[in-house]
Amino acid sequence: MHAFPRKAFILAAGLGTRLRPLTLDTPKPMLPLWDRPMLARTLDRLAAWGVREILINLHHAPGPLLRHLASHPFPPLRISAVFEPVILGTGGALRNAEWFIDQPFWLLNADIIADLDPTPLLRAWQERNPLAACWLTEDAGPKTVRCDQGLIRDFHDPKRGHATFCGLQLLDERILPFIAPDGFDTIIAAYQRAQKKRHRIAGVFVPGSCWADIGTPAHYVQAHRATAQRLGHAGESFFLPAAAVLTLREQSLLLASDLRPPTAGFSVEVLPPRGSSREFFRLKNPSGDRCCIYKYSTYAAILIRWSPERPDNRLYARHTRFLDSIGIPVPRLLLDSPRDHFLAIEDLGPDTLESRRPRRKPAEILRLYNPVVDITLRLHLDGLPAARKARLPLMPGFDAALYAWEHAYFIDHVLRARLRASETLIAAVAAELKSISAMLARSPQALIHRDWQSSNILFRGRQPVMIDYQGMRRGPAAYDLASLLCDPYVDLPAPVQQKLLQSYARRHPHGAQIAEAFPAAVIQRLCQALGAYAVLSKKPGMAPFARHIPVAARQLLRALKVQPLPALRAAARRLAR
Repeated sequence: MHAFPRKAFILAAGLGTRLRPLTLDTPKPMLPLWDRPMLARTLDRLAAWGVREILINLHHAPGPLLRHLASHPFPPLRISAVFEPVILGTGGALRNAEWFIDQPFWLLNADIIADLDPTPLLRAWQERNPLAACWLTEDAGPKTVRCDQGLIRDFHDPKRGHATFCGLQLLDERILPFIAPDGFDTIIAAYQRAQKKRHRIAGVFVPGSCWADIGTPAHYVQAHRATAQRLGHAGESFFLPAAAVLTLREQSLLLASDLRPPTAGFSVEVLPPRGSSREFFRLKNPSGDRCCIYKYSTYAAILIRWSPERPDNRLYARHTRFLDSIGIPVPRLLLDSPRDHFLAIEDLGPDTLESRRPRRKPAEILRLYNPVVDITLRLHLDGLPAARKARLPLMPGFDAALYAWEHAYFIDHVLRARLRASETLIAAVAAELKSISAMLARSPQALIHRDWQSSNILFRGRQPVMIDYQGMRRGPAAYDLASLLCDPYVDLPAPVQQKLLQSYARRHPHGAQIAEAFPAAVIQRLCQALGAYAVLSKKPGMAPFARHIPVAARQLLRALKVQPLPALRAAARRLAR
């Protein structure tokens, strides 16, 4: 055989039933991934692998696919298509294309995202001479495949399976005798028949590869997120038809509410992922404006689908009403359906305190932050008494267990996983952090936001607006100030931090004690943030969080000048490099 196969067969005849109505008139291979049809990305990849002849089987809605091939030629490739009047399945399609199979070839599903080095598959094919070499992953999917010593033992073993078949394989004409002579058949069934005759099917794991499928709307959305970094779209939003993003129930809730999205051309902007077990979407109408109608006034709307796995997500709507009642500016609540874990809020746009910070002089930063300090002070002075009176459900307050959890988060994900620190250093840091939590437990307590950073402060005109407050709880007032003033996202200069801290302290009855606890709160908060950055940066589409780690470490070193902790300082120096 050639060093690289010269032929490939793309399976594109599927009905796309689970993706309807997206696929009523469009075959799955023509659905866009980051504004480019998946088929085009597949053809590019195969051409880069040295493929020169491609066969595509068609059945459902072949017109858009054929028109694309006619209007977007791929010069290195000779592309043929075969139409199946009756769908034949992945195995029957091979039988129908027997004329094409005269040498080793790639066989792959058209509805998968595949980014991999094909060399391990070629190596397995050449060294082991299997009937087929199948790409497997242990990182995603249903994991029903059992593979041992490089050979697939079972394709359908839900109890002992540990891998997912990715829909890409290298094989040749030896497969043909194991395909049913007529009618519908699958390639997996053909493999199973061959295994009974002692033929070997190699299973190949490819380090550094990326796989995703678009079998369902949820998978389609996740495929964008999984490939964002690889395709140069990290941190970007993307637009999809509402049917690709929202369930039928969610669409009906919108249409039945005072939010009345346009029924024609209804599409949704999928916003970048965040670390809160929630998904965020922005309504978009056919003209491209962010708008919908709410009680005869024009507002934009952000849709939030939340997971009940995190108990704080259940509190968002009630906390919105509470904060509004005590004069804290929050987004307007436009729709709340707790049974569906779905709500909508006023869209204040992308203008955050973080985005307003760059290239401002110290005096301008003070003017920008002073209204935010005012909001912080009001929350801390009025929040706890009002919450008690309203019997507002809150997340468990800061206590020894919560302090210890934040410490363990930092130790496990930063010291152990990222720095590979010695157990001696880890023990010393743990002891130092325990002393910090004791200081904070003795400091003045209040109702705190708990994540009061620049990305959680939007603007309605010049008015700062608080968001992401579902984690409110009783805790050290200094913790919120540490989150706001020592935020790695904006990296405020030390003199500005001190002026804002003093502005707060002068107006709080216990301001002196809060200011005294501030360095300890900075240490506590930044250790938690560093743990979060380490965890989030490993998730699909969220690698940019890692860039905040050196900034957070430098802020931590600044606090450690006031509150010396030698072991923690040694770790922070390594992180700041």
